[in-house]
Amino acid sequence: MSDISEEVGSRTRRVLQRCIIAGLGTATLVVSLASPATAAQPNHQACLGHDIRSYAEAGAGFGDFVSGLAAAGGVGDEILAHLAGDLPDVVIPNTCND
Repeated sequence: MSDISEEVGSRTRRVLQRCIIAGLGTATLVVSLASPATAAQPNHQACLGHDIRSYAEAGAGFGDFVSGLAAAGGVGDEILAHLAGDLPDVVIPNTCND
């Protein structure tokens, strides 16, 4: 009986050692591949609201602009481009640009 219990104990120790080695190897790999996250520079606070107020104060031309966007299918892409600062100031004044 003693030989069987020694064999089971030895096998259990080998399995446990392999699990520990595999866990340490995985942890080492995860730590070595980890890197800090990067992000884009945030746009200016409330730049879209400021710009829309400026456009509306400029007069009736803003109404024509909004009507044109509505006829084209919506303003989602234009607002995202505005917030990203992708619209140059020569197209339309954009305080979201740096």
